[in-house]
Amino acid sequence: MALMQHPTITAPSPDSSPMPLRVCDRCIRKKVKCNQAQPICSRCFEIGETCSYTSVKRKPGPPIGSHYTSNPSKSRKSSAKKRDSDSLGEDLSSKESAPTFRGYVSPGPSVPLSAATRQVPGNVVQLASHLYYSPQQVEHLLGSYFDILQDANPIFSKELFFHRYHSSLCSEDLISTIVIITAKLTGFTANEDDLPSLDTGLDVLLSSSILEDDLIGDVPSLDQFRKAYLLAFYEFHQFPGHQSWLRVGKVTRMAYRIGLDHLDHIRTIYPDWNTVSDEDIQEWRSVWWCIYHLDTYSNMSSGTPYLIDDTVISTSFIQSHTTQPSNTAGSFQKLYLPPNLEDLSKVLLAAPLAPETLLKNVHNITIATMRQAGLVTRLHLLRSQEGMMAQVAKVERQLAGVRLALPPGWLNPRRNALSNESHVDHHARMITVLHLQMVQLLLSIVDPGLQQGDEWLGSWQRVLEACQNIASIAEQWDSSFCLTVDPAISFTIFTALIFLDLHKKTTIMVEHNLISDIDHHITILHLQLQHFGNIWTLPRLLKLSFESFSQSVSGPLSYRHVALILSRFEAPLHPRWLQFLSSANTDLEACQ
Repeated sequence: MALMQHPTITAPSPDSSPMPLRVCDRCIRKKVKCNQAQPICSRCFEIGETCSYTSVKRKPGPPIGSHYTSNPSKSRKSSAKKRDSDSLGEDLSSKESAPTFRGYVSPGPSVPLSAATRQVPGNVVQLASHLYYSPQQVEHLLGSYFDILQDANPIFSKELFFHRYHSSLCSEDLISTIVIITAKLTGFTANEDDLPSLDTGLDVLLSSSILEDDLIGDVPSLDQFRKAYLLAFYEFHQFPGHQSWLRVGKVTRMAYRIGLDHLDHIRTIYPDWNTVSDEDIQEWRSVWWCIYHLDTYSNMSSGTPYLIDDTVISTSFIQSHTTQPSNTAGSFQKLYLPPNLEDLSKVLLAAPLAPETLLKNVHNITIATMRQAGLVTRLHLLRSQEGMMAQVAKVERQLAGVRLALPPGWLNPRRNALSNESHVDHHARMITVLHLQMVQLLLSIVDPGLQQGDEWLGSWQRVLEACQNIASIAEQWDSSFCLTVDPAISFTIFTALIFLDLHKKTTIMVEHNLISDIDHHITILHLQLQHFGNIWTLPRLLKLSFESFSQSVSGPLSYRHVALILSRFEAPLHPRWLQFLSSANTDLEACQ
């Protein structure tokens, strides 16, 4: 997908930019009129949505082979009674072939092939309209998934997944989803017609309803849930905005509905869950913690409350991707997110006892710490100074405990070569370090000292320090790993860029002769964001947002100017922040 980039974001008009090949992605998906303004159309501007245009013009109407009706409400009601086996994403194992448990559906044999995945003559698999891959190509793409997105979304055990795949125990809908997304991200093509066919297949996948109202009374299978999560992850990073935010929320609420937040508890109560194998329970746990990550990023970036309550989770962390022998199970103590998050350091001290999943469990803990900092940023406009100081101090204690409980050398931005750390593990570890630096940056931004003139300089210095630390980590980044980590780390890069640019333009920085150092850090972070933007739409839009901000806000800036900008910076994807970009000059000129 290609975005037309302009230096500033202003109120859109049809005549302000050249007409693109087609209407914007959101308008074509919503089937509404679009004025095709760039970089943001009028409809997306009015509701504060991100706006993007694909580079391929497609024919209007539903894809060939899809089964839509002219009356959506009638279609939904009828599908609740009888599901069309050709409807992408709506296939459920029949009640006769798959016994339904309380919160679980047995994997059983693979479901019938849907419209998205059909066997056609010549030993070829049809994944979407006009998209044909050989079985060898399908297996190659499945393997590629584990080389890239699996580290960002550890919802599978690779060995177990391929065992079930070769035994025809995997849902065909899940397979087609993995293959299409992987082919799109890696640029895999079997012929010149693949690109538009991949786009069409993705449109069908994303336009299908997921785990929605017409599933009341049924429980999604593990493969259905994994498919729903992958689509939510993909849409959030490739089509960020209101629709993707809603999709993430639906998946999170369904996880609550079937009890993924307290798996270890319901297994002791319901016999049906107790019959689920330990291997499958591990897979369900993995899905839950990936949803936990997505709930964090989706709501922090939008400035909205989390759906998941950290204090009442009774699903343990993953300690092994394989089932432990019965004689060794007792030596592995389960790790839980503590109700009192000041005890995170105690959990972290025990995490090295499960070295196979240490990186993923540290990732969960740093995400939990970042969630607390995000909560403080939402409260800072509502609480008194005294109340905010107490909240900031509480999270700072949590951060200090986590930092000191990390294994030796964990915070080193360079690869720990003497401990034989792989390049993949190095970049996965750097993501957790960036989480902690983001916590420090957010706490510095909401520091009450920034709201008071006499303490402003000390607090402003702490903001600069956090941004410099983030840039020092980015200096060690290898762009070839941008597909192996969660691209939502772009929010950290973006936030550091905004505040480095502000520091560069404040009068105090000119006096301290730090401009050249800040310029270097901005260049490094901007390049890192660009590398992520070569793959994902989300960082591409954040890059555009930063460039618009940088060109709209000119220095020198006083304390009052900075305070005004801080009051507008609610979240990177918040509609009011996007609106502020279009009027930044006017607002700052009025603040004298």
